[in-house]
Amino acid sequence: SMYRNTFIYCVDGYFTLQLHLCLTSSFSLFLSSAHGCYDCRTVLTDPSGVFTSPCFPSDYPNSQACRWIIRAPHGFIIQLTFIDFDIEEAPGCIYDSLTLDNGESPMNLCGITAKGLSYNSTGNEMIVSFKSDFSIQKKGFNASYVRIAVSLRNQKVIIPQVPDIDVVSVAETISVPELRQFTLCFEATKGSSDDNDDWKVFSYTDALLRELFSFGKTTKGHFLSISGTQCILKNVLPRNTEFFTGTFQQLCVVWDSFSGTIGIYAKNTYHIVDCPQIFDKVIPGNGRLVLGSNSNEVSSLNGDIYNFRLWNFTMNAQTLANLSCDVKGNIVDWENEFWSIPTSALKAENNLSCGSYLIPSSSIEPTSCANLGSLCQATVNATTPTPPTVTTNMPDTNRNDKPNNGGLFYRISIVVSSSNPNSVSKVHDVVAEWLNRTFQNWNYTVYVVNISIHPASIREGARQKRSIKSFSALALLVYNSTNNINLEEEDIRQKLISNNRTMEEGYQLHTVDVDPVEKCLAEENPPNYFWPDTRPTVTNFTFCHGSSSQTASRTCYLGLQNYTSYWGQPDLRNCTENAADIANQLLNLTGEGQQLTSDKVNDVVQKLKKIVNNEEIDESLGSTVVTIFSNILASSDSVLAASSSEALKTIDALALKIHFDGPSMSISTRNLALGVSSINSTSFKGGSFSVSPQNNASDFQIDFDKDQTSSIASVVLPPSLLKNLSQDEFEVISRAQF
Repeated sequence: SMYRNTFIYCVDGYFTLQLHLCLTSSFSLFLSSAHGCYDCRTVLTDPSGVFTSPCFPSDYPNSQACRWIIRAPHGFIIQLTFIDFDIEEAPGCIYDSLTLDNGESPMNLCGITAKGLSYNSTGNEMIVSFKSDFSIQKKGFNASYVRIAVSLRNQKVIIPQVPDIDVVSVAETISVPELRQFTLCFEATKGSSDDNDDWKVFSYTDALLRELFSFGKTTKGHFLSISGTQCILKNVLPRNTEFFTGTFQQLCVVWDSFSGTIGIYAKNTYHIVDCPQIFDKVIPGNGRLVLGSNSNEVSSLNGDIYNFRLWNFTMNAQTLANLSCDVKGNIVDWENEFWSIPTSALKAENNLSCGSYLIPSSSIEPTSCANLGSLCQATVNATTPTPPTVTTNMPDTNRNDKPNNGGLFYRISIVVSSSNPNSVSKVHDVVAEWLNRTFQNWNYTVYVVNISIHPASIREGARQKRSIKSFSALALLVYNSTNNINLEEEDIRQKLISNNRTMEEGYQLHTVDVDPVEKCLAEENPPNYFWPDTRPTVTNFTFCHGSSSQTASRTCYLGLQNYTSYWGQPDLRNCTENAADIANQLLNLTGEGQQLTSDKVNDVVQKLKKIVNNEEIDESLGSTVVTIFSNILASSDSVLAASSSEALKTIDALALKIHFDGPSMSISTRNLALGVSSINSTSFKGGSFSVSPQNNASDFQIDFDKDQTSSIASVVLPPSLLKNLSQDEFEVISRAQF
């Protein structure tokens, strides 16, 4: 059936002409061929998907034992949403139940309370178990899942090609110290069609935009620039051919001001380049580091970059050869909190060297429902082969109860002495070499970073002869406990003492202290956000206050000045509602294949009403909102009945607010068409609006100022339409909406 209702009214000072078209909508029920209910014990590794209880939406059978393991790469969390949920209710869910293990504490669900709710995992795996007893069956559940990338390790950065537009830079919260030496490693690609030989990978400048530090290539060859001095890396990196190609290539650069040398580690080979001009040079601190070029005079490398890490000390060839993804840059690391990156520059990929994508595989086990044969099945449908667009800047996800996530940290404090009159830098080299040698090939996977040396105080050296020089050394030991084997402080201490006599230059240990770096203590900050005891470098997640889907995060940081832990500021960005993000979530929630109930439709309409009433509406957001309403209109009359009036009023309000360029704007979708035409009251000569089906398409076609003979409906606005209006009404007329 179809009816037309044309009327004119004023709303909030706007003159409105409106046409409502109510069309019958059709739907079909698609019954897929069954493959047996064994699919209810499986491993799901697709980026997103849908799975159901056996026989859904019919009642589930008796005596079921189903188990779905949803896995994502490290650096992702799983978000599970119950689109529909009805399981036999009982105290403690003692009969039929769904058990959800999100990585912290399993929870049992039954009844209908979980319907419409979302749950997030704390790590990269979520386990869903379903069981039914010998009697009383219900409809069961329909669940969707999606992985959310929260780690930069699973993403590369597309190097911006225009300075000051979509700039990728080290975050303002990260302070780069004064540098007299460094080790820098990164991976990069270069477009195969780009033959430009004048580019930069990164640039570090001061407040006056004077370049202090950069790496790139000119027609003379690859170069490293330090404080205005450019060192050409001849005979190390190719001049006439490309080092960076279409696949990622790692490059490590080591600079030492004290020796005036540059080390290049590339393709498993270490070369040293002498550059006397950079001897005793200093790179000032507190500058700004950007990826690509910082000026229009030199191009940026036309490619991608990944795993950019910077240390304020030098690494030798052996250390670089053994450098793993777990060795974090102590100045800049490839983690979200170190960078300011626009979403447009981020791209998730499954072949990154330090990413952790699982190879999709199917692991199916038989269950007790095999006797059902082809009567029903638990469906598992992947919704898309590609990861979702990453819009979050939350740091890496880490489970707080497993020591191998984030590593364990120990402060090593020693005093060494020798009669040799060596400089602090020489002592640093001796101690660093000795510490690295001491912990090589140990039973524990450890490495030492951030070694600092200073002359021992008088008190520390008081008992020694005046000819003996003493130095205090402070270092950080990182333990990756991959096998969950405990490492005690005394074990580290004894390891150091037993290797005392292997130190060069005649140095001997005087004192040895080893202490674990403390956890960040539990606290509430801000109110209603509770953070548990947390180890350094670990990020905790909690639901935003009043939300069961959005999460806040907070990281326990490790201060590299004194090796103590401290809380970072809570990241509540996800808790601040963003209209476009909410609209996209609602679009997914109401998309094709989703089963909407009357309560769910009402909830969606209320959220859309809030967006329309409180936000600025551009054509993009308006198009999303109209599409959501179109999706809702595919539901049955009984589902729509309670919300239809509120929905129409919200569409009216949208048409009054939407901003658009030109004389008119139209949005056409499968079940709904919206047209808005500007009106100049002083020169109005009439107009028209028509809607007709597109050729070979299911969407509408909207036309202004012409009458379509094949139109579903049309409205003609005569020139006399604006007569007999008051002056106030006449002056506020601005648009007609259909």
